[in-house]
Amino acid sequence: MAIEALMLQGLRNLAQVSIVPSSGVNLIYGLNGSGKTSLLESIYYLAYCKSFRTHKHKNLIQHDQSQFTAFCKLHSGNSRHQLGIERTVNGERRIKLNGEWMQSAAELAQLLPVQLLDPSMLKLLEGSPQLRREYLDWGVFHVEHDFISLWRQFKKAHQTRNALLRSGGHCSEAERSIWHASLASLAEQLNVMRKEYIKRLKPCFDKYIEQLNPNLNVTMSFYQGWSKDRNYLDVLNESWESDLKQGFTQLGPQRADLRLKVNNQPAIEVLSRGQQKMVVCALKLAQAEIYQQQSSSPCIFLVDDLSAELDINHRKALCTLLESLKCQVFVTAVEDTQMTDCWSVSSQLKKFHVEHGTLNQE
Repeated sequence: MAIEALMLQGLRNLAQVSIVPSSGVNLIYGLNGSGKTSLLESIYYLAYCKSFRTHKHKNLIQHDQSQFTAFCKLHSGNSRHQLGIERTVNGERRIKLNGEWMQSAAELAQLLPVQLLDPSMLKLLEGSPQLRREYLDWGVFHVEHDFISLWRQFKKAHQTRNALLRSGGHCSEAERSIWHASLASLAEQLNVMRKEYIKRLKPCFDKYIEQLNPNLNVTMSFYQGWSKDRNYLDVLNESWESDLKQGFTQLGPQRADLRLKVNNQPAIEVLSRGQQKMVVCALKLAQAEIYQQQSSSPCIFLVDDLSAELDINHRKALCTLLESLKCQVFVTAVEDTQMTDCWSVSSQLKKFHVEHGTLNQE
């Protein structure tokens, strides 16, 4: 997948944008605050209908505008798509794909597979398990077509059980058995999908860690949310009284975690910040490779302020691996010289200079 054209209007401090990016590497450079990260943000918004910088949609819209608009033309093999999103100051969102209005944004994640590497990427290691579940489930979603339907069914059943627990658990044992059997069946199916995905992820991750930093001995394991040698239906039944006291379901797929360790200690507690960044980069590269194997189409990488995050040797190593995936890359820098030498001649590099919100191709 690659973006053939990108048009923006009313987004943060950017003037109206209309560019034809390279299918290879796109270097967006300019002083801090000039608007280069906002360009990456617009692509991320087209993929996920949310920002990686703020939860408040009003922050995305220029102060003198009533809405912002992002539009792109996409191609993957012989397939062509046109995607547009509008967001207004009053919170209204409109999505149009190939001329048709869409009610749900779920389809966008499949249409536009975007990976982000930015200064906040260490949250994947140091943040809550929810962030690692989201990372894991993004990969499973693109491999297992039934995953999203199963997850929605599980989420609904899980919420029903929690509501019952909060209300005091007033139901017959027969009714509880039926609900538990349904919830356990969904949980076990989700768990199998996640474990199968990790079997594919681990060797890819090990390969990229070896290439980015061969001195790191990072192990990957999966906590499924309950004891691995227990049947989840038995767990639900046996934890009923304890869950009643807590008012929620304490164990299950909603508690799953991807665990990364060095010498049996959490990687976040042992590795330097530079090493932690290499681990996250390896995770994202591995996920992109599996996606490409599954779909025969590469991800799009958004890489923000790489020169501030990594030293020159690791920058070059990462860029070499990105090129090996033959993916479209949008990368920002303050000076173009910080990133130009990291790419090969065959990278089809295009440069865009941003100054005071105005974007110009060189």
